[in-house]
Amino acid sequence: MSETEKSTPKFRPNPKRQLILVLLALVGLGVGYGLGFVFKRPAPPPPPPAPAPQTAPAPAPQPLAGTSQQLPTTPQPYAAAPAMPQPVLPEDGDHQESDGLRAYEEALPKEIVVVMEPMTPAPGKPAEETPPAGVKKTNTPEKPAATPPQTEQAAVPPADAAAPKSAAGKVAPQASPPKTAPTPPPQEAAPGPTPAWRKFAVAVKPDGRPKIAIVMDDLGIDRARTRRTMGLPGPLTLSFLAYARELQLQADTGRGRGHEIWLHVPMEPGSATIDPGPNVLLTGVPATERAHALQWNLDQLMGFVGINNHMGSRFTASLDGMRGVMAELKKRGLAFLDSVTSPKSVGHVAAREAGIPFMLRNVFLDHQDDRKAVEAQLHKLEVLAQKHGEAVAIGHPREATLAALGPWLKTLDEKGFQLVPASALLRVPQQLVANKPKN
Repeated sequence: MSETEKSTPKFRPNPKRQLILVLLALVGLGVGYGLGFVFKRPAPPPPPPAPAPQTAPAPAPQPLAGTSQQLPTTPQPYAAAPAMPQPVLPEDGDHQESDGLRAYEEALPKEIVVVMEPMTPAPGKPAEETPPAGVKKTNTPEKPAATPPQTEQAAVPPADAAAPKSAAGKVAPQASPPKTAPTPPPQEAAPGPTPAWRKFAVAVKPDGRPKIAIVMDDLGIDRARTRRTMGLPGPLTLSFLAYARELQLQADTGRGRGHEIWLHVPMEPGSATIDPGPNVLLTGVPATERAHALQWNLDQLMGFVGINNHMGSRFTASLDGMRGVMAELKKRGLAFLDSVTSPKSVGHVAAREAGIPFMLRNVFLDHQDDRKAVEAQLHKLEVLAQKHGEAVAIGHPREATLAALGPWLKTLDEKGFQLVPASALLRVPQQLVANKPKN
Protein backbone atom coordinates (compact mmCIF):
# COMPACT_ATOMS: atom_id res chain seq x y z
CA MET A 1 0.00 0.00 0.00
CA SER A 2 1.45 3.24 -1.08
CA GLU A 3 1.09 6.36 0.96
CA THR A 4 0.35 9.59 -0.84
CA GLU A 5 1.55 12.79 0.79
CA LYS A 6 -1.09 15.50 0.97
CA SER A 7 0.31 18.88 0.02
CA THR A 8 -0.51 21.81 2.36
CA PRO A 9 -2.23 24.64 0.47
CA LYS A 10 -0.22 27.87 0.43
CA PHE A 11 -1.78 31.33 1.07
CA ARG A 12 -1.70 33.46 -1.96
CA PRO A 13 -2.76 37.18 -1.59
CA ASN A 14 -5.53 38.30 -3.87
CA PRO A 15 -5.02 41.99 -4.73
CA LYS A 16 -8.52 42.40 -6.10
CA ARG A 17 -10.12 41.02 -2.94
CA GLN A 18 -8.00 43.24 -0.68
CA LEU A 19 -8.87 46.31 -2.69
CA ILE A 20 -12.56 45.47 -2.44
CA LEU A 21 -12.28 45.11 1.36
CA VAL A 22 -10.53 48.46 1.72
CA LEU A 23 -13.16 50.18 -0.39
CA LEU A 24 -15.93 48.62 1.66
CA ALA A 25 -14.29 49.83 4.87
CA LEU A 26 -14.02 53.39 3.56
CA VAL A 27 -17.61 53.35 2.40
CA GLY A 28 -18.67 52.14 5.83
CA LEU A 29 -16.80 54.94 7.57
CA GLY A 30 -18.34 57.53 5.28
CA VAL A 31 -21.84 56.18 5.83
CA GLY A 32 -21.25 56.17 9.59
CA TYR A 33 -20.10 59.79 9.70
CA GLY A 34 -22.98 60.83 7.49
CA LEU A 35 -25.55 59.14 9.70
CA GLY A 36 -23.89 60.75 12.74
CA PHE A 37 -24.37 64.25 11.33
CA VAL A 38 -27.94 63.51 10.26
CA PHE A 39 -29.04 62.10 13.60
CA LYS A 40 -26.90 64.43 15.76
CA ARG A 41 -28.64 65.29 19.02
CA PRO A 42 -29.29 69.05 19.21
CA ALA A 43 -27.59 71.01 21.99
CA PRO A 44 -29.81 71.86 24.96
CA PRO A 45 -31.11 75.46 24.91
CA PRO A 46 -29.34 77.91 27.24
CA PRO A 47 -31.06 78.63 30.54
CA PRO A 48 -33.22 81.76 30.52
CA PRO A 49 -31.53 84.86 31.98
CA ALA A 50 -32.42 85.93 35.46
CA PRO A 51 -35.07 88.66 35.54
CA ALA A 52 -33.57 92.14 35.91
CA PRO A 53 -34.66 94.24 38.90
CA GLN A 54 -37.52 96.59 38.18
CA THR A 55 -35.52 99.80 38.37
CA ALA A 56 -35.11 102.58 35.88
CA PRO A 57 -31.91 102.20 33.87
CA ALA A 58 -29.20 104.74 34.56
CA PRO A 59 -28.73 107.23 31.71
CA ALA A 60 -25.57 106.86 29.70
CA PRO A 61 -22.95 109.58 30.20
CA GLN A 62 -22.86 112.14 27.43
CA PRO A 63 -19.58 112.88 25.65
CA LEU A 64 -17.74 115.88 27.10
CA ALA A 65 -20.85 117.35 28.68
CA GLY A 66 -21.24 120.70 30.44
CA THR A 67 -20.93 121.24 34.14
CA SER A 68 -24.67 121.47 34.75
CA GLN A 69 -25.31 117.91 33.62
CA GLN A 70 -25.62 115.23 36.26
CA LEU A 71 -24.13 111.88 35.29
CA PRO A 72 -25.12 108.62 37.00
CA THR A 73 -23.06 107.70 40.03
CA THR A 74 -24.09 104.02 39.98
CA PRO A 75 -21.67 102.06 37.78
CA GLN A 76 -22.92 99.64 35.16
CA PRO A 77 -21.52 96.11 35.14
CA TYR A 78 -18.79 95.19 32.69
CA ALA A 79 -20.26 94.10 29.37
CA ALA A 80 -18.92 90.89 27.86
CA ALA A 81 -17.74 92.07 24.45
CA PRO A 82 -16.04 89.29 22.45
CA ALA A 83 -14.58 91.84 20.00
CA MET A 84 -13.05 94.03 22.76
CA PRO A 85 -9.42 94.96 21.98
CA GLN A 86 -6.90 92.94 23.90
CA PRO A 87 -4.48 94.51 26.38
CA VAL A 88 -1.26 95.86 24.94
CA LEU A 89 2.20 95.44 26.43
CA PRO A 90 4.53 98.29 25.52
CA GLU A 91 7.55 96.22 26.55
CA ASP A 92 8.77 92.70 25.86
CA GLY A 93 10.86 90.23 27.82
CA ASP A 94 14.16 91.38 26.31
CA HIS A 95 13.83 94.81 27.90
CA GLN A 96 11.89 94.02 31.06
CA GLU A 97 13.87 94.76 34.24
CA SER A 98 11.25 94.85 36.95
CA ASP A 99 10.54 91.83 39.16
CA GLY A 100 7.58 90.62 37.11
CA LEU A 101 5.71 93.93 36.98
CA ARG A 102 3.95 94.77 33.75
CA ALA A 103 2.58 97.96 32.23
CA TYR A 104 -0.60 97.21 30.33
CA GLU A 105 -2.35 99.72 28.11
CA GLU A 106 -5.98 99.99 27.17
CA ALA A 107 -6.16 99.37 23.43
CA LEU A 108 -8.61 101.85 21.98
CA PRO A 109 -11.11 100.57 19.41
CA LYS A 110 -10.32 103.61 17.25
CA GLU A 111 -8.19 106.70 17.40
CA ILE A 112 -9.55 109.62 19.42
CA VAL A 113 -8.20 113.03 18.45
CA VAL A 114 -9.19 116.02 20.58
CA VAL A 115 -8.68 119.72 19.97
CA MET A 116 -9.27 122.22 22.78
CA GLU A 117 -10.38 125.76 22.12
CA PRO A 118 -7.18 127.87 22.05
CA MET A 119 -7.03 130.54 24.74
CA THR A 120 -5.66 132.99 22.20
CA PRO A 121 -5.66 132.55 18.43
CA ALA A 122 -2.48 131.41 16.78
CA PRO A 123 -0.50 134.18 15.04
CA GLY A 124 -2.35 135.21 11.90
CA LYS A 125 -5.27 132.88 12.70
CA PRO A 126 -8.86 133.77 13.67
CA ALA A 127 -10.09 132.74 17.10
CA GLU A 128 -12.69 130.33 15.74
CA GLU A 129 -11.31 127.69 13.43
CA THR A 130 -12.64 124.48 11.99
CA PRO A 131 -10.62 121.48 13.21
CA PRO A 132 -8.95 119.23 10.63
CA ALA A 133 -10.85 116.29 9.19
CA GLY A 134 -11.19 113.46 11.69
CA VAL A 135 -10.46 115.72 14.66
CA LYS A 136 -12.96 116.07 17.47
CA LYS A 137 -13.45 119.49 19.05
CA THR A 138 -14.30 119.62 22.73
CA ASN A 139 -17.63 121.06 23.76
CA THR A 140 -17.00 123.94 26.16
CA PRO A 141 -19.96 124.22 28.56
CA GLU A 142 -22.09 127.24 27.78
CA LYS A 143 -22.73 129.80 30.50
CA PRO A 144 -26.04 131.58 31.12
CA ALA A 145 -26.23 135.07 29.64
CA ALA A 146 -26.55 136.70 33.07
CA THR A 147 -23.42 134.98 34.41
CA PRO A 148 -20.03 136.44 33.50
CA PRO A 149 -17.91 133.91 31.58
CA GLN A 150 -15.24 132.09 33.56
CA THR A 151 -11.86 133.01 32.17
CA GLU A 152 -8.79 130.85 31.93
CA GLN A 153 -5.25 131.73 31.05
CA ALA A 154 -2.05 129.97 30.18
CA ALA A 155 0.29 128.84 32.91
CA VAL A 156 2.56 131.83 32.12
CA PRO A 157 0.61 134.89 33.30
CA PRO A 158 0.65 138.22 31.44
CA ALA A 159 2.63 141.19 32.64
CA ASP A 160 1.33 142.95 35.73
CA ALA A 161 -1.29 145.58 35.00
CA ALA A 162 -0.77 149.21 35.89
CA ALA A 163 -1.93 150.51 39.27
CA PRO A 164 -5.62 151.51 39.40
CA LYS A 165 -6.47 155.14 39.10
CA SER A 166 -8.13 157.12 41.81
CA ALA A 167 -11.87 157.35 42.10
CA ALA A 168 -11.90 160.79 40.45
CA GLY A 169 -9.75 159.59 37.61
CA LYS A 170 -7.58 162.76 37.75
CA VAL A 171 -4.28 163.74 39.30
CA ALA A 172 -4.55 166.45 41.97
CA PRO A 173 -2.70 169.71 41.17
CA GLN A 174 0.71 170.06 42.78
CA ALA A 175 -0.04 173.57 44.12
CA SER A 176 -2.92 172.46 46.32
CA PRO A 177 -2.18 169.09 47.84
CA PRO A 178 -4.98 167.57 49.92
CA LYS A 179 -4.83 168.21 53.63
CA THR A 180 -6.26 164.84 54.53
CA ALA A 181 -4.31 161.63 54.80
CA PRO A 182 -3.90 159.89 51.44
CA THR A 183 -6.19 156.98 50.66
CA PRO A 184 -4.34 153.69 51.24
CA PRO A 185 -3.99 151.47 48.18
CA PRO A 186 -6.32 148.47 47.98
CA GLN A 187 -5.09 145.52 49.96
CA GLU A 188 -4.07 142.47 47.95
CA ALA A 189 -4.79 138.99 49.16
CA ALA A 190 -1.75 137.47 50.79
CA PRO A 191 -0.37 134.80 48.45
CA GLY A 192 -0.39 131.30 49.88
CA PRO A 193 2.27 128.65 49.48
CA THR A 194 3.37 127.89 45.95
CA PRO A 195 1.26 124.99 44.63
CA ALA A 196 2.97 121.88 43.32
CA TRP A 197 1.90 122.56 39.72
CA ARG A 198 3.95 125.77 39.81
CA LYS A 199 6.74 124.70 42.16
CA PHE A 200 7.81 121.60 40.21
CA ALA A 201 7.07 122.81 36.68
CA VAL A 202 9.97 123.17 34.26
CA ALA A 203 10.19 126.88 33.48
CA VAL A 204 10.13 127.88 29.82
CA LYS A 205 9.74 131.25 28.13
CA PRO A 206 7.35 131.29 25.17
CA ASP A 207 9.10 132.68 22.10
CA GLY A 208 6.10 133.09 19.80
CA ARG A 209 6.53 129.82 17.93
CA PRO A 210 3.83 127.11 18.02
CA LYS A 211 4.30 125.03 21.17
CA ILE A 212 4.41 121.22 21.32
CA ALA A 213 4.40 119.10 24.47
CA ILE A 214 5.37 115.41 24.36
CA VAL A 215 4.12 113.33 27.29
CA MET A 216 5.68 109.90 27.73
CA ASP A 217 3.71 107.81 30.21
CA ASP A 218 3.76 104.20 31.48
CA LEU A 219 7.32 104.94 32.61
CA GLY A 220 9.20 103.26 35.44
CA ILE A 221 8.24 99.63 34.77
CA ASP A 222 10.47 98.90 31.78
CA ARG A 223 13.60 100.54 33.17
CA ALA A 224 15.72 100.08 30.06
CA ARG A 225 13.31 101.99 27.85
CA THR A 226 12.64 104.47 30.65
CA ARG A 227 16.36 105.33 30.65
CA ARG A 228 16.32 105.68 26.87
CA THR A 229 13.34 108.04 27.14
CA MET A 230 15.21 110.16 29.68
CA GLY A 231 18.09 110.43 27.23
CA LEU A 232 15.96 112.14 24.57
CA PRO A 233 16.26 115.92 24.09
CA GLY A 234 13.87 117.83 26.28
CA PRO A 235 12.07 119.18 28.01
CA LEU A 236 9.78 116.15 27.76
CA THR A 237 6.99 115.37 30.21
CA LEU A 238 7.66 112.05 31.96
CA SER A 239 4.67 110.37 33.64
CA PHE A 240 5.59 107.46 35.93
CA LEU A 241 3.34 104.64 37.09
CA ALA A 242 2.93 104.76 40.86
CA TYR A 243 3.71 101.07 41.39
CA ALA A 244 7.13 101.17 39.70
CA ARG A 245 10.17 100.07 41.72
CA GLU A 246 12.55 102.77 42.94
CA LEU A 247 10.04 105.31 41.68
CA GLN A 248 11.54 108.35 43.39
CA LEU A 249 15.04 107.56 42.17
CA GLN A 250 13.86 107.16 38.57
CA ALA A 251 11.82 110.38 38.71
CA ASP A 252 14.70 112.35 40.22
CA THR A 253 16.96 111.09 37.44
CA GLY A 254 14.52 112.29 34.80
CA ARG A 255 14.18 115.67 36.51
CA GLY A 256 17.95 115.99 36.64
CA ARG A 257 18.05 115.65 32.85
CA GLY A 258 15.72 118.60 32.37
CA HIS A 259 12.39 116.80 32.00
CA GLU A 260 9.13 117.53 33.82
CA ILE A 261 7.69 114.87 36.16
CA TRP A 262 4.05 113.78 36.34
CA LEU A 263 2.32 110.77 37.91
CA HIS A 264 0.36 108.17 35.91
CA VAL A 265 -2.64 107.04 38.02
CA PRO A 266 -4.50 103.85 37.00
CA MET A 267 -8.24 104.24 36.48
CA GLU A 268 -10.92 101.72 35.59
CA PRO A 269 -10.88 100.63 31.92
CA GLY A 270 -13.90 99.68 29.88
CA SER A 271 -13.16 95.94 29.92
CA ALA A 272 -12.58 93.71 32.94
CA THR A 273 -10.14 91.60 30.89
CA ILE A 274 -7.47 94.32 31.11
CA ASP A 275 -5.31 94.71 34.20
CA PRO A 276 -4.81 98.42 35.02
CA GLY A 277 -2.45 97.68 37.91
CA PRO A 278 -2.76 97.85 41.71
CA ASN A 279 -4.77 100.49 43.58
CA VAL A 280 -6.85 101.37 40.54
CA LEU A 281 -9.68 103.89 40.87
CA LEU A 282 -12.99 102.07 40.35
CA THR A 283 -16.55 103.29 39.86
CA GLY A 284 -18.26 100.40 41.63
CA VAL A 285 -16.78 100.94 45.11
CA PRO A 286 -17.55 103.37 47.93
CA ALA A 287 -16.09 106.86 47.64
CA THR A 288 -13.90 106.25 50.69
CA GLU A 289 -12.25 103.28 48.97
CA ARG A 290 -11.60 105.34 45.83
CA ALA A 291 -10.13 108.12 47.95
CA HIS A 292 -7.84 105.65 49.70
CA ALA A 293 -6.60 104.26 46.36
CA LEU A 294 -5.98 107.75 45.00
CA GLN A 295 -4.09 108.82 48.12
CA TRP A 296 -1.92 105.71 47.90
CA ASN A 297 -0.94 106.60 44.34
CA LEU A 298 -0.23 110.24 45.14
CA ASP A 299 1.87 109.32 48.18
CA GLN A 300 4.29 107.18 46.17
CA LEU A 301 6.12 110.14 44.62
CA MET A 302 7.27 113.63 45.59
CA GLY A 303 8.01 116.60 43.39
CA PHE A 304 5.58 116.16 40.49
CA VAL A 305 3.35 118.66 38.70
CA GLY A 306 0.13 116.68 38.35
CA ILE A 307 -1.42 113.42 37.21
CA ASN A 308 -2.83 111.92 34.05
CA ASN A 309 -5.04 108.86 33.83
CA HIS A 310 -3.69 105.41 33.01
CA MET A 311 -6.48 103.69 31.03
CA GLY A 312 -9.72 104.96 32.61
CA SER A 313 -12.21 104.84 29.72
CA ARG A 314 -14.91 103.85 32.23
CA PHE A 315 -13.81 105.88 35.25
CA THR A 316 -13.22 109.18 33.45
CA ALA A 317 -16.82 109.06 32.18
CA SER A 318 -18.09 109.20 35.79
CA LEU A 319 -18.56 112.79 36.91
CA ASP A 320 -18.96 111.69 40.53
CA GLY A 321 -15.66 109.78 40.45
CA MET A 322 -13.77 112.57 38.71
CA ARG A 323 -15.10 115.15 41.16
CA GLY A 324 -13.54 113.14 43.97
CA VAL A 325 -10.23 113.06 42.11
CA MET A 326 -10.25 116.82 41.55
CA ALA A 327 -11.04 117.51 45.20
CA GLU A 328 -7.90 115.65 46.27
CA LEU A 329 -5.78 117.26 43.56
CA LYS A 330 -6.92 120.70 44.68
CA LYS A 331 -5.87 119.96 48.27
CA ARG A 332 -2.40 119.04 47.08
CA GLY A 333 -2.04 121.82 44.51
CA LEU A 334 -1.74 119.40 41.56
CA ALA A 335 -2.81 119.72 37.92
CA PHE A 336 -4.69 117.24 35.72
CA LEU A 337 -3.98 116.04 32.20
CA ASP A 338 -6.86 114.11 30.67
CA SER A 339 -5.41 111.33 28.50
CA VAL A 340 -8.84 111.11 26.80
CA THR A 341 -9.07 107.34 26.52
CA SER A 342 -12.83 107.78 26.00
CA PRO A 343 -14.82 110.41 24.07
CA LYS A 344 -17.19 110.44 27.08
CA SER A 345 -14.52 111.69 29.46
CA VAL A 346 -15.70 114.44 31.83
CA GLY A 347 -12.30 115.05 33.41
CA HIS A 348 -12.09 118.62 32.12
CA VAL A 349 -15.62 119.32 33.36
CA ALA A 350 -14.74 118.26 36.90
CA ALA A 351 -11.46 120.20 36.74
CA ARG A 352 -13.25 123.40 35.74
CA GLU A 353 -15.71 122.95 38.58
CA ALA A 354 -12.89 122.44 41.10
CA GLY A 355 -10.87 125.37 39.73
CA ILE A 356 -7.64 123.46 39.14
CA PRO A 357 -5.27 123.70 36.14
CA PHE A 358 -6.02 121.10 33.47
CA MET A 359 -5.37 120.17 29.86
CA LEU A 360 -6.43 117.54 27.31
CA ARG A 361 -4.31 115.29 25.17
CA ASN A 362 -4.64 115.99 21.45
CA VAL A 363 -3.20 112.86 19.78
CA PHE A 364 -1.70 109.51 20.72
CA LEU A 365 1.61 108.89 18.98
CA ASP A 366 1.49 105.10 19.05
CA HIS A 367 -2.16 104.15 18.69
CA GLN A 368 -0.59 101.75 16.20
CA ASP A 369 2.70 100.19 17.30
CA ASP A 370 4.52 100.86 14.04
CA ARG A 371 7.25 103.40 13.27
CA LYS A 372 5.63 104.65 10.07
CA ALA A 373 2.35 105.12 11.94
CA VAL A 374 4.15 107.01 14.73
CA GLU A 375 5.81 109.29 12.18
CA ALA A 376 2.39 109.98 10.64
CA GLN A 377 1.06 110.94 14.08
CA LEU A 378 4.00 113.27 14.63
CA HIS A 379 3.14 114.99 11.36
CA LYS A 380 -0.49 115.30 12.50
CA LEU A 381 0.81 116.86 15.73
CA GLU A 382 2.74 119.47 13.74
CA VAL A 383 -0.37 120.35 11.74
CA LEU A 384 -2.43 120.83 14.90
CA ALA A 385 0.27 122.92 16.58
CA GLN A 386 0.66 125.13 13.51
CA LYS A 387 -3.08 125.64 13.25
CA HIS A 388 -3.93 126.20 16.91
CA GLY A 389 -0.66 127.51 18.29
CA GLU A 390 -0.12 124.48 20.56
CA ALA A 391 -0.59 120.71 20.69
CA VAL A 392 -0.08 117.86 23.18
CA ALA A 393 0.83 114.26 22.31
CA ILE A 394 1.09 111.16 24.50
CA GLY A 395 3.47 108.32 23.69
CA HIS A 396 4.70 105.18 25.41
CA PRO A 397 8.11 103.53 25.86
CA ARG A 398 7.95 101.27 22.81
CA GLU A 399 10.64 100.47 20.28
CA ALA A 400 8.76 102.03 17.38
CA THR A 401 7.95 105.17 19.37
CA LEU A 402 11.51 105.73 20.57
CA ALA A 403 12.93 105.05 17.11
CA ALA A 404 10.65 107.67 15.51
CA LEU A 405 10.69 110.23 18.31
CA GLY A 406 14.45 110.65 18.68
CA PRO A 407 15.20 111.92 15.14
CA TRP A 408 11.97 113.96 15.03
CA LEU A 409 12.84 115.96 18.18
CA LYS A 410 16.06 117.14 16.55
CA THR A 411 14.11 118.74 13.69
CA LEU A 412 11.74 120.91 15.77
CA ASP A 413 13.86 124.06 15.75
CA GLU A 414 14.34 124.12 12.01
CA LYS A 415 10.62 123.43 11.53
CA GLY A 416 9.75 126.44 13.70
CA PHE A 417 8.25 124.71 16.77
CA GLN A 418 9.04 125.15 20.46
CA LEU A 419 9.22 122.03 22.63
CA VAL A 420 7.64 122.77 26.03
CA PRO A 421 6.63 120.75 29.11
CA ALA A 422 2.97 120.00 29.71
CA SER A 423 2.73 122.63 32.45
CA ALA A 424 3.28 125.37 29.85
CA LEU A 425 -0.03 124.46 28.16
CA LEU A 426 -2.24 124.16 31.25
CA ARG A 427 -5.60 125.94 31.32
CA VAL A 428 -5.28 127.93 34.52
CA PRO A 429 -8.33 129.45 36.28
CA GLN A 430 -8.10 133.23 36.52
CA GLN A 431 -8.11 133.29 40.31
CA LEU A 432 -5.00 131.09 40.39
CA VAL A 433 -3.19 133.51 38.10
CA ALA A 434 -4.20 136.44 40.33
CA ASN A 435 -2.91 134.69 43.44
CA LYS A 436 0.47 133.82 41.99
CA PRO A 437 3.17 134.35 44.63
CA LYS A 438 5.46 137.27 43.84
CA ASN A 439 9.17 136.61 43.64
